[in-house]
Amino acid sequence: MPNQVVILSATGVTSPFSGTACDVYGNNCSYIGSGTTFPVLFILPSQFDTAPALQLTLTDSLGCSISEIIYCTGGGGPDKQFQNLEYFFFMSGDIYQFQ
Repeated sequence: MPNQVVILSATGVTSPFSGTACDVYGNNCSYIGSGTTFPVLFILPSQFDTAPALQLTLTDSLGCSISEIIYCTGGGGPDKQFQNLEYFFFMSGDIYQFQ
C-alpha cells in the first residue's frame, strides 16, 4: 500500500487548495492532489516510500502557501508514519490522531 498523507486541519488555508510533496531541500517535487475541506487524503508518489523526511506544501486559492518539513517517526516498513505535531498527520493506510 502506498504511503498516504492525511491532513486533519490547517489554519489560514482558503479553499480550494493543492498539495505538493518535495524532498527536504525543496527539490524533486510532485503534485499530490487538491481539496476543498479537511480532513483531506493525499497519496504520496513512490519516490517517498523510503524517504526519512519530506517537505509538504499546501497552496490555497489566494496563492498563499504553508510548508512544513515532516520527519519519519515510525519504525519503517508498512506502518511508517510522519508527523510534525502541528498540522499534518501521516500514516500508511490507517488514520491516527496524535495527542
